[in-house]
Amino acid sequence: MERSGSQKVLLVLSIIEIVGAALSLITGILFFVGAGAVLSDASVVAGTGTTQGQAAGIFVILSCILIVEGIWSLLCGIFGIRAANDNQKIMIVWVFCLIGVIMAIIGIIAAIANGQFGNQVWSLICSLAVSGIMFFIANNIKKEAGK
Repeated sequence: MERSGSQKVLLVLSIIEIVGAALSLITGILFFVGAGAVLSDASVVAGTGTTQGQAAGIFVILSCILIVEGIWSLLCGIFGIRAANDNQKIMIVWVFCLIGVIMAIIGIIAAIANGQFGNQVWSLICSLAVSGIMFFIANNIKKEAGK
């Protein structure tokens, strides 16, 4: 079966998504290790104005976010590869991308409402862009499949 142009693009984006998921999972695991290092060594946070518990808590929260995001991205990549090979399986990718767009918009609104227009917002804007592009491509494949 010949792949359409949208399916080829989805395949490439899905592979990139899986690589990003691996990086996110590795970083999340390293942040868990970092939380342990902070709790065992007070010199890690010396002079920063935060306690060991606060710093370790931040590391744990960041690691959980990265691990959840990594699992989500891994699933998106796997489902994207499946849909790139069989356009009848596009609905799960379409739903995952739609949820990703909605969650990124909510995150951007929440960050701006809290007055945090910094790295967090730019990361969310990049996430919105990737999810939006994948949603657009999934929508094209959905139309091609006649769903």
